[in-house]
Amino acid sequence: MGNMQTTIEKDGDGYLAKVKDQPNLFAFAYSEKEAVQELKNVVEMIMDYHLEQINAERLIRNELTALQEQYAV
Repeated sequence: MGNMQTTIEKDGDGYLAKVKDQPNLFAFAYSEKEAVQELKNVVEMIMDYHLEQINAERLIRNELTALQEQYAV
């Protein structure tokens, strides 16, 4: 992922903060500082979602490993 590029631009009555080439990573607020904080919140929510998915997949993998062992000779 390397060289991330965050931009903050005037948008109507406020500011839009976004990350280049990441269409889901954007946030609007009425000051540049708030826009950056909101963008950080968006990133953290997405990270939490991915962690939940990973944990669910880990449980499924562990179940399948246990099931596999039942059929081991």
